[in-house]
Amino acid sequence: METQSGQSIAVDREVRFGAVRYPFHIRAGQESWVDLRRALTRLDADRFVVVADSGLPATTVAEAEAQLSRVAPTIVLSADATEKTKTLETVNTLAEQTIRVGATRQSIVVGLGGGLVGNVAGLLAGLVFRGIRLVHLPTTLLAMSDSTLSLKQGVNSRQGKNHIGVFHPPVLVWNHLDFLRTLAPEEVRSALCETVKNVLAITPERYDELARLLRTDARYADVDLAAFIDLCIDAKTAVMAEDHREKQSALVLEYGHTVGHAIELLSDGTVHHGFAIGLGMLAAARMSRELGGLDGADEAAHHELLDRNGALTSLGGFDTDDVLRLIRLDNKRGYVRPRTGACDFVLLDGLGRPRITNGSMITQVDEDTVRVGIASIQSEQH
Repeated sequence: METQSGQSIAVDREVRFGAVRYPFHIRAGQESWVDLRRALTRLDADRFVVVADSGLPATTVAEAEAQLSRVAPTIVLSADATEKTKTLETVNTLAEQTIRVGATRQSIVVGLGGGLVGNVAGLLAGLVFRGIRLVHLPTTLLAMSDSTLSLKQGVNSRQGKNHIGVFHPPVLVWNHLDFLRTLAPEEVRSALCETVKNVLAITPERYDELARLLRTDARYADVDLAAFIDLCIDAKTAVMAEDHREKQSALVLEYGHTVGHAIELLSDGTVHHGFAIGLGMLAAARMSRELGGLDGADEAAHHELLDRNGALTSLGGFDTDDVLRLIRLDNKRGYVRPRTGACDFVLLDGLGRPRITNGSMITQVDEDTVRVGIASIQSEQH
């Protein structure tokens, strides 16, 4: 990704989810490291244990390590950013290394990488000594605009995504936009699919704003990137302010994720998370329309924003029965009593209006209708 630099970025927010509050900063430029060191010094850690994405450029890891080492002794551990290694086994290995290097209850785990590594680091922090402090230094737009705006820290089981986890808040999120300088355009487009979801499902009044900002070439100025992140803060805090465990009003954040997670797993990670969620939204939009919720214009609005973003709107090479098999194991099961022949979904009755069925945001959709939704995103060519 190429950005148009030269603008000073300094966004300081306090994220509030229930009783939990944590500072959330957006910066650009080399001078932002000075501000980060000041923020970290105030945390008075005895050491930092950095869990770094093994795929990051060595210069990025070295720079972060050098900056943190000026505040407290710093150890860097490596983690692979793949769905196959997003497991308890990985967390256990990291935990043993963390304890071996002398971590204490005054230490801080630092997640340096995208959302996947951030989740692994978050679960590590939540489990070591029954919970030590967590700082996020996200290096992808998706992590900056989505995963760090949550208290959920989780890994996969052999049966599906994010089956195992805890709620563990960070004490600081520091978004250094310079990390995005070399991010591939596909990574940017993927991240912005979650932003599209937030607008369609939560803040449709900002539809025109987002439509104006989106570019298929993924060339954004720092001020635009900050605007995307800020938009996501507004959307997520709107539904999580009184629902930090994401079981009631914040369940709308799962819109598109049921089919999306299945596609992500079936592709073995070759379909980026955001693109999979975008496809999942289109499937959910078609189901919502079949059930009399969304109209044709609402469904078209999904396509318009995803098209403006240059995202996938159809995909070939996957089997409907395989998708259904994974949907039946989705981690949203149990909010309502299971019904044979139906799957649990978050749907919409209009842009920004989640469907409520018997007091729950979970709608049980007959598998025939689910198949219609899945068919709407299938194509012969990838």
